[in-house]
Amino acid sequence: MMKIDHESEIICWQLAQMVETALLEEVSLTPKPGLVDCRSNGAHEDMNHALFVRSAQTLTPYFFEMAQAAWKQPVDQALRITIAQIGREAEKAMYKATNQVNTHKGAIWALGLTISVAASQICQTMQLDVTTLFAEIARLTAYSDTSYGEKVATHGQNVQQKFGVSGAYGEALAGYPHVQLALKEAEKHQAETKEQRYLHMLLTIIGSLDDTCILYRSDEQTLKAVQALAKEANQTRLPNTAFNQLNAFCTRQHVSPGGSADLLAVTIFVQDLKDWLA
Repeated sequence: MMKIDHESEIICWQLAQMVETALLEEVSLTPKPGLVDCRSNGAHEDMNHALFVRSAQTLTPYFFEMAQAAWKQPVDQALRITIAQIGREAEKAMYKATNQVNTHKGAIWALGLTISVAASQICQTMQLDVTTLFAEIARLTAYSDTSYGEKVATHGQNVQQKFGVSGAYGEALAGYPHVQLALKEAEKHQAETKEQRYLHMLLTIIGSLDDTCILYRSDEQTLKAVQALAKEANQTRLPNTAFNQLNAFCTRQHVSPGGSADLLAVTIFVQDLKDWLA
């Protein structure tokens, strides 16, 4: 990894801390359908709010490493391999901190790509062009992780094959279209509280994402029911009847839109980046 100067190091650490903040704000957003929050474990028996906090704080040094690795580096094959290696170390640290519970594997992937491309862009002008950010994320994703030898299929990959959905890789390869939708949704709710705005952002993602976390635990019919309730809940001020029905449905069906939660964290991070650099 290239040695960077102290000032650049400080900025990389600020970026990593912003990722941590995004993860903490996502898990602390209360209430959420099927997801861990401050008052409920959602559809999860092996997770709680404190576990997510510990996991997020454990990951911060690894996001710092990714930002450092991308600083003044082009978005290319070498960067893809480097951040993938750091990401695997982050996963090991996460599992150790959580006693083998998968709290943030999807977030490591999504936010790892995002912080790396953001650092590569910000180091040049201390500005962020969001359109370029998503295009470069798509480009970085397209490079193969040639250093990875293990080929055991993940839950997400199994779901992708079974249901024909794009999954976490396809979402990144497309430049995070659901994050872009959530950013647009945020603009409609500027007059509302941050919590209200975040919930609308989350519902926008849930309403249109083929969430592999839901499909892994259920089926297409259940996914469509969750999407329909999320869309309905997003039409008026929260909480509303459809939102309460969505929460109850996720609990009853034991499903959790974990992929949507990861993308909400990415959206919060990108929004915070925009505000920071404005």
